[in-house]
Amino acid sequence: AYKTVPGASFWILAGDLTTEPTLDSLWAELFYAGGFIPRGTPFMPVPGNHEYRKNPKMDSKQDSKKKSITPLWQPHFTLPENGIPSLKETSYFFDYQDVRFIMLNGTEDFTGQIPWLEKVLSENKCKWTVVTMHQPVYSMGKGRDNKEIRESLVPVYDKYHVDLVLQGHDHTYGRTFKLRNNEIVDNKENGTIYVVSVSGPKAYELNPLYAKLMAKTGEKTQLFQEISIDGGHLIYKSYTVTGKLFDSFELRK
Repeated sequence: AYKTVPGASFWILAGDLTTEPTLDSLWAELFYAGGFIPRGTPFMPVPGNHEYRKNPKMDSKQDSKKKSITPLWQPHFTLPENGIPSLKETSYFFDYQDVRFIMLNGTEDFTGQIPWLEKVLSENKCKWTVVTMHQPVYSMGKGRDNKEIRESLVPVYDKYHVDLVLQGHDHTYGRTFKLRNNEIVDNKENGTIYVVSVSGPKAYELNPLYAKLMAKTGEKTQLFQEISIDGGHLIYKSYTVTGKLFDSFELRK
């Protein structure tokens, strides 16, 4: 990824950065693998379900099933503190060159995040809007379907004309056509493109449930994306781990 896009302003990481987040040795491996890159290029992550584990110091009287964000999340990242106070540095937003990037915490309950999301979107003065969350709206992993997430978020994305939603979790690749109200719309209409991708080697079988909404799918393929925006022109490119172009599209406003 760095060799392909060495001038990237920042990297967005859509969660599941380690297997066991309470082991600092695994975080050390992550940053060792990144080498010099995170020293000069900001990493802008959201947590995935693998950043959530039962705290080994949790009182035995507490709910044994309740999981919380690893205590190692904040020590490793310095992120905007403009999200929900109870989800500090796991939900946040930032504006960069006429793009509002909104980062959601899909492992937590959406009860508090939806009002916050609506406020951030309603006050958005940027031309483009990109949302990142770990869990997909349209699940691409076989046997998966996040109905609650879809029913909560699609109406909000439609209302405020979110352009692009970046997601992970399902260890496959799926890029939708432009959608509104769960249906394909013409490229000239307002709509949202949803992308699910995976950069690691672990792979799942494709979910056929939303095949009709997909412009491009893939499985057993490690990928990364380059997104560039120039005024009213957004260019998206997805590459294999060896740098071969796998998928692309353009949006214009």
